[in-house]
Formats: sequence, structure tokens, C-alpha cells
Amino acid sequence: MKKFVLILILSLSIMAVFAGCNKKTNEDSDSNNNIEATPTPVPTDDTDNTDEGEVTDKFVPIENPVVKEDYDYNDYIKIGQYKGVEVKVEKLTVTEENLEIAIQMDMHDNGATPIVVTDRAVQLGDTVNIDFVGYHNGEPFSGGSFQGYDLTVGSRQFIDGFEDQLIGAELNTEIEVNVVFPENYGNATLAGEPAVFKVIVNGIQYYEITDDYINNIVGFDSKEEYVENLRSELNAYYTERMISQKENDLYDTIIKNSEITLPDNLVEYYESDLRTLYINVAASYETDLETFIVLSGGTMEAFEADIKEYSRNMATRELFIKAISNAEGIELTEEEFQAKVSEYAEQYGYESNEAFLEEAETDILREDLLFRKIIDFIVAESIEI
Repeated sequence: MKKFVLILILSLSIMAVFAGCNKKTNEDSDSNNNIEATPTPVPTDDTDNTDEGEVTDKFVPIENPVVKEDYDYNDYIKIGQYKGVEVKVEKLTVTEENLEIAIQMDMHDNGATPIVVTDRAVQLGDTVNIDFVGYHNGEPFSGGSFQGYDLTVGSRQFIDGFEDQLIGAELNTEIEVNVVFPENYGNATLAGEPAVFKVIVNGIQYYEITDDYINNIVGFDSKEEYVENLRSELNAYYTERMISQKENDLYDTIIKNSEITLPDNLVEYYESDLRTLYINVAASYETDLETFIVLSGGTMEAFEADIKEYSRNMATRELFIKAISNAEGIELTEEEFQAKVSEYAEQYGYESNEAFLEEAETDILREDLLFRKIIDFIVAESIEI
């Protein structure tokens, strides 16, 4: 139990890959997914040498009350072309502007001493402290507000267009930033929708590289060495982004070109599974689901919308896995599975593979790794244009 929350989050993060890509689903079912039982902490006299930040209270987690029924995937999916799919990859290269912004972000994150600006408006590369409130259809939306957020302008941490509109903003003056959320945005209510953010810039600052920062904070011998190291890291990051975008685009194209009808029970199963996961996480912190969601900055309305979207995406993914793995004879070998288990066990501080597997959702992990093999297969078979 000592790393229960970690394993839940690990499983969820792996399952969520590509979850926002697919929009081609059947209509929502009206299945009743309510869970009456709530897990509660169980007092124990056992002592456990846990790491800092781990949950030490022991509790009895509940199981997903919805049982996944057997079905023939051939009744629900007619897979589209998945070999020789054309994909266009946007080439990302490190420019001097990108590098300068990365330096500004790195110095901010490492606690360098900033130069405070009081006599000009916001410029590209500045780190600004802002308050903002987001509005959708004239009403504030959950998760769209924050006070005192530090943002490096040009870092692309926020939705496209947000940071560009901060350039030229004056201190302590409210401005309106107009954006459109991407079609595959995680919150289904906001996906593809326009929104307005009312923003106030509380402070402006930037950083200049000093010998003290180079030698004593980041530990390099020279400014040139530090900058080239950061350039190398940025190149690696851009390479990962291009690979990820290629994979997402290929998956999205294949799903859009397939004929898919989602089994009601499968959608219900995944919806209930995610809800159960969050109930257990909340209980591990000795609270209930709604309190946990609210304290995390969300609302139950948004949460319910998100799990419905998640369940449809996961059901679609399961059909995709079954269709291609059977068509191509792609299987996850026991050697591949154990290698990944060893990697995770070491990464998350388990004494052995067996200790990790005692707490991991092995069925989920196996399916995730098989999905990874299928993605690698369709990438290898794709045609980059």
C-alpha cells in the first residue's frame, strides 16, 4: 500500500496517451455509473518507512463495480488504412529566440536574481507575474483563474495566442486576451471553444547571465558551456515533441478513417474505472471524491464531462488495439513485459519486480505496452511527407 497513489497515477498517465485525439464515437449511454461505497482509511499499528510525501494511512480501496463483458471486436470496428499512412511532421529547430526564452525560464526556475522592470511594457522573453480569470460564454470556468502566476512570455506554456497578446501590456492594467481552445483539449466542454481571459500584469522582470549564476548555481565553467548545454537539451526536447506529434497524428488519422461503434458496457466500464480510481485517491487522503475534486481546482460538472470523454477515448483505444494486434499478430512477450517492469520498479524505488507487481495493475500495464508496440508499428509503416 505504501505507493498506492503513485501506482494509480502511473497507470492513469500511461492510459491517457492519445486520449484526447479521437472524436469519432457513438452516442453516450444512459448507464447508471453511481458508486455507493466509499473506501475509508483503516487504522493500523504497523509502522512503514515511507518516503516523504507518501500516504501512510492504510485503507481498503474499492473495486470497479462495472464488469467488462466479453465481446467480438469485429462487431464494433472496421479499421481503416493503418499501413502506409501519410503524415506531415512540422520540423522544429532551435532558434536564438527559442534559446533565449529557455535561458530566461531556466534562470527563473533556478532562483537567479531578476532585474525588475517598472518603466516599460511587457516584452517577449520577460517573466511576468499575472492574475487572470477565464470566461467561456460570458461565465468564469473552472480551472481558468489564478492569482500571482509567473509566466515567461514566449514559453508556450499557455494556450496558443495567450502569451503573444501579453506583449505590450502595461503594469497594473487589465487587458483582455482572446483565445480558442484546441479541438483535442482535455476539457470536453472547452474543446474548440472561444474564451476570453481578463489579465492583470502585477510585475515584469528578466534575467541576465552572471558569473555567479554560471559558476555557483548551475555549475558550469563558462557562459558558453552553459548555453550550449541548454541548446542540446532544447534540441532533444524538440525531437521528442516531433515524435510525439507524429504518433498522435497517425493515430488520429487511422481512427477518423475507421468505422467504430462503441459497446455501451465498454464505455460504462472505463467511466466507472476512472471514477473509482479518483474515489480511491481521495480516500487515501481521507476525503471524499467531490471534496478532492474541488480542492484540486475543479468542479464535479467538469469532472463528469471529462470522464465521459476519457471513457469513449479508452474504449476506442481498446478496439484499435484488438483490431491491429490481431490483424498483424503483434503480441507483448513476457521478456518485454518483465523488462518494463524492471524499469518501473527501479524508477519508483521498489526493492524488486515482485514488489512492484504486487501493487501495479498488471492487466492495464500489459495493454499499455501492447499499445506502445502497435504505435511503433504504424509509425514504422507510415510515409512522412
